[in-house]
Amino acid sequence: MTLLIVDDDPDDLWMFGHLLQRACPEPETLSLVTAADGATALAEIDRTISAGLPLPDAILLDMNMPGLTGLDVLAALRARRCLDATPIIILSTTESARTAELALRAGADAVVTKPDSMASIQRLAADLLRDTLATRHPPRACARARA
Repeated sequence: MTLLIVDDDPDDLWMFGHLLQRACPEPETLSLVTAADGATALAEIDRTISAGLPLPDAILLDMNMPGLTGLDVLAALRARRCLDATPIIILSTTESARTAELALRAGADAVVTKPDSMASIQRLAADLLRDTLATRHPPRACARARA
């Protein structure tokens, strides 16, 4: 299983990655791809598509990033039809109902307030893995566009 984590905070990238590995029943089967900003995440997705490689099984996307915001990246990801079935979970530091509504309308599968403790993050990681494993499809690649 491959998860893409997009967050401009290196501590959050490390923490989510570490706790996802710990929560995975078979950690050797979990591949984590990280991106420190939206542009890097979109470039990674485009590289994966161009190479015909399997796409991530789920994407964790920080809402508040400099440059491309989480909503910008979400819109760009959802514009790629081969990611239609890929769960995209927005992580936000705010509990704003308006923020959640905007993200859900833009195609997020869920909006989660970033937990404030390691135990809460660990529960979130375990829940995410359980839900992703339950809905996981065989690895899929996006067909390259023909000229």
